[in-house]
Amino acid sequence: MNQKENRLIITLCIIVLSGVANSLLFNVALFDMMNGLEVTASKISWVVISYTLVIACGSITYSKLASYFQIKSLLIFGISLFVTGSLIGYTTNDFIVVVLARMIQASGGSSFIALSMILTNQFLALPKRNLALTLIGACLSLGSGIGFLLGGFFTHFWGWHSLFLLMSMSIFTLLGIIWFVPSGYANQKKLTQPFDFIGFLYLLIFVVTFILGVKLNGYLLIITVISVFFMGIHGKRQDVGIFMDLSFFRFYAFNRFLLLSFINNAAMVGIIFLFPLLAGQQFHVSAMKTGFILAGISIFSFLLSFVIRPAITRIQGNGRLVVAVVLQFIGFLLLVIFGVNQFAVASVGVALINISFTILTIIINVDIPHTIKKEKSAIGLGIYNLINFLGMSFGPSIASRILNVSSSFSLSFGFFVSLLLVALLLSCVSSIPVSLRKIKQSRQL
Repeated sequence: MNQKENRLIITLCIIVLSGVANSLLFNVALFDMMNGLEVTASKISWVVISYTLVIACGSITYSKLASYFQIKSLLIFGISLFVTGSLIGYTTNDFIVVVLARMIQASGGSSFIALSMILTNQFLALPKRNLALTLIGACLSLGSGIGFLLGGFFTHFWGWHSLFLLMSMSIFTLLGIIWFVPSGYANQKKLTQPFDFIGFLYLLIFVVTFILGVKLNGYLLIITVISVFFMGIHGKRQDVGIFMDLSFFRFYAFNRFLLLSFINNAAMVGIIFLFPLLAGQQFHVSAMKTGFILAGISIFSFLLSFVIRPAITRIQGNGRLVVAVVLQFIGFLLLVIFGVNQFAVASVGVALINISFTILTIIINVDIPHTIKKEKSAIGLGIYNLINFLGMSFGPSIASRILNVSSSFSLSFGFFVSLLLVALLLSCVSSIPVSLRKIKQSRQL
């Protein structure tokens, strides 16, 4: 059994790594794709935007579907979609088909992290569960650095089509899923209530208008707020399995982790967007060299996760969160004060941000399931992953807007400093002791 669990963890880590790397691979290749497909810069950005829209909606959708279909079947379906989209992208030179291929990729890839976390929390014993959640958190950091490096390397030597071919190699993870993933539904039982299509529509409107509102037009955020209002009204229905259960947001502990995770992901993906631009424009460092720096930092953070895990179990209370956020705060502060003039200091700042991201992600991955009643864990983790993807979208979008308005890297970094002050406050303040909070929530949920 131990051997099978270990192989399951390895399979899940490879799947998560593939999904994270794929999110960033194409960011490096956009210029080459723009020239190859003969489209404008505004058009080629839809290669990234369309992927982000689908993967954000898909993460919580798979979490909900896991109560209707076997998790193993959903993962097989997700991998199949992902590989299909990759093969379509590899064989085409048409812009519309490339965007469609990315959306198909995202339709499958959005299952990777969401279902991996449900499987980990539901089918692994506590020691193995914490190990798996630690490694999944570390793979998020590793995938970001590796994705940037692989994207630059493959695009440079074999062109942007090779990125799709590289991602199609994920088909081999099907063997691990078939052999090692146990059969079963989320929360151990199949949901018999009708699927909530109206709730899904409200969520779709929320996600699309939030992402496009931050990226393109702030007025769309008005529709985002309205959709939340309608989701709240719709959530009172009893005749369907409510898609977005807003009752989770009544609990401080859960909300606290969500906001911390949103800021953490926004800061991390924001710096992955800003650092290559800073390196190229201010210091004239090649994309390949920048990729090697980011990859080296992410590999170091991944190896550090093996040291972090036992330390996390020994340290109780808010101290772990405070240390992680302070590290990230110092990293951005270095970038604001010295980073725009000294490349070495900028690299140290990025390293601190990456290490902090890894620590904070591991802590939240391990702790957030304890704020959710077990029978509601699937949708709770789905909400958590949705917030993570929204944070990943928000970070580079807001950084890009600040750069467009001011052309100042310091102001962009300064924005994240202010965000991290909020995170620092959240990491320090805990109105209810953790053990008491768990008891109260288990009674209320």
